[in-house]
Amino acid sequence: MRTLLFDLDGTLLQMDNDDFLRRYTEVIGSYFEGLGYDIDKFIPTYNSGFFNMIKNDGSRTNEEVFLDTLAKEFDIEKLKAHLDDFFNNDFDLIKIIVHKDEYPRLLIKALKARGYKLILATNPLFPRVCTYKRIKWAGLDPNDFDYISTYENSKFSKPKREYYMELISKNNLDINNLIMIGNDIDDDFTNLPKGIPTVLITDYLINRHNKDINDYKNLTLRELYIETLSK
Repeated sequence: MRTLLFDLDGTLLQMDNDDFLRRYTEVIGSYFEGLGYDIDKFIPTYNSGFFNMIKNDGSRTNEEVFLDTLAKEFDIEKLKAHLDDFFNNDFDLIKIIVHKDEYPRLLIKALKARGYKLILATNPLFPRVCTYKRIKWAGLDPNDFDYISTYENSKFSKPKREYYMELISKNNLDINNLIMIGNDIDDDFTNLPKGIPTVLITDYLINRHNKDINDYKNLTLRELYIETLSK
């Protein structure tokens, strides 16, 4: 069975990554400042947690790396309770930056009807609850996917090659029957195992080093949907 590895943010979830990060920082900063946290201490520590997940050597889950970083500065049990509340509630305040589009839903429906196995290969820097919310912001359902990477179930992150090898191993995937679909040339494609074809989604393209996008099969999400219908 052919398996498609889909990125989420900027690929199926139609939004600009810089807009997301700005809004995310505003919303979480406001939430924790309202609880009396020193925001000039909280935000840098929180960001360090993200960077440490990206550097994770695979000895622990990303969740463990993230929380251990925060535990160096804060009462972690108290903070975890606040994070759970934030993720379950105020996190949804970010979705105003999402561009509402019917093509993610139409594309996934068409692919499922054609028998593809779908893996959501989103960078696992967020907990399951946040990832599931972002899936729903895209007009999709977590049940659309056979597997979803989150910080609870992952020990590596993009752009590490080990992230993909972990994904392939956990799901017993045939490397010769995979396609990776994403919008970020560096994070999604640079360290893919050799031989995996790629599709570059250009609606919210991230191309930090101005690479020639014609080196990749490149389509808008709408064009990929139309191509899928023709098969």
